[in-house]
Amino acid sequence: MGKYFSLETAFDTPETGSAYPAVESYKNYNFNASNSVNNLDTNTIPGFTPSVRFKLARKAKLTDVLKQITISARGLLVSQKFKDYLTRKNIIPHVCFPATIEDIDSIIHNYYWIHFTWEESIKYLDFENSKFKIKRVSRDLGEINIKNYKDLVLKQSELGFIKMIHNYETTMINPGYDLFLHPLNGTIYISEELKNQMTSLKFSGISIKEINNLKVVESEV
Repeated sequence: MGKYFSLETAFDTPETGSAYPAVESYKNYNFNASNSVNNLDTNTIPGFTPSVRFKLARKAKLTDVLKQITISARGLLVSQKFKDYLTRKNIIPHVCFPATIEDIDSIIHNYYWIHFTWEESIKYLDFENSKFKIKRVSRDLGEINIKNYKDLVLKQSELGFIKMIHNYETTMINPGYDLFLHPLNGTIYISEELKNQMTSLKFSGISIKEINNLKVVESEV
């Protein structure tokens, strides 16, 4: 199998500026509205067009991918250039919604929210060949055996909210995509081919790292 890498949104670099996050919500944004970004759920196609609009933070710079922390659903806030590139590639199911970014000079820039809708993602996590442990904040409380997703939900409910089950070594059945998500923690994985293309095209605002805790195996789901 080829190598896989994590794709993250860069911040606090000369390219991105020092602001964290790069974009901020408007003070008058209505998070209770029916089209609020609060109503976006990962792996679900929304029945509405979300109102995705932000202000560029001071000391932040416009890049092809912008760091945001307002939307809890999994996706990417991207430029037209990056959206056009990525959506032509072999990536997991997704939908794209228009977004706007207002800079400090009140100029509006058109962006997009790529919203991931990979409903079958959990089927590709090989629980029995992955490794899990219990953590309390940063303290490691030892390993725990997890057989499947139902088993994970049951054992996590028994532990409560302070102790969390963490998947620290992951085995996934090859989903056949060049970009896919970790079904539990949302890490974005990309193939070596996609990594090389992104690096060659010099997209800004991304951080690509080689990972050593993911194993992708060939099998039928």
